[in-house]
Amino acid sequence: MKRLIIVTSLILYFGVGLPAANLHTGTLTGKIELTKGRKGENSIVYLKGVKEPFVSLDQVAKMDQKGKTFVPHLLPVQKGQEVIFKDSDAFSHNVHIYWGKRSLFNQVQGPGQSSEWLPPRTGEYLVLCDIHREMSAFVLVFEHPFFAVVDHQVSEEFTIENIPAGTYTLVVVREERGDLKEYEQEITVKANEVNTVIIEL
Repeated sequence: MKRLIIVTSLILYFGVGLPAANLHTGTLTGKIELTKGRKGENSIVYLKGVKEPFVSLDQVAKMDQKGKTFVPHLLPVQKGQEVIFKDSDAFSHNVHIYWGKRSLFNQVQGPGQSSEWLPPRTGEYLVLCDIHREMSAFVLVFEHPFFAVVDHQVSEEFTIENIPAGTYTLVVVREERGDLKEYEQEITVKANEVNTVIIEL
């Protein structure tokens, strides 16, 4: 059973001269505490119910092939954001991307080589390496940029900034036995405040 605790918000002050949009946004910080499952695989957190307009991410998203593993295991990107897959091993890999049962991208790459891919739509994509069958990952594509990666081997904390004030559904995504599972909790983001949550899974 998950448990969420909302901690007292910290009020922020925005000085004169900053963009007006900042006066209507808040920051969400949090911690995902795992009580089960493998901590070696990361989690994704994202907000459901955010409406336009919002800023588009312009940086390239990256997924590495290292030690016969896709890193990160779960990669969130915004629609229109390019993904680069790099082979950091001393041997060849393959990048095979599926939308359901439909094959969308299939590329072999040698050591040090990279492949670029632009997701055609929002949703969930399965990524496999046909050369090493034990390798798998997921790319999740969202309309908005309000998501974060939680690397449980480094830290269980996350931060999402510039969120329009309002009430949303916070979703935590984890892979369990080959399938993606989502855990939801309603939250409220207050303008000019750091809103903090703690979730136990």
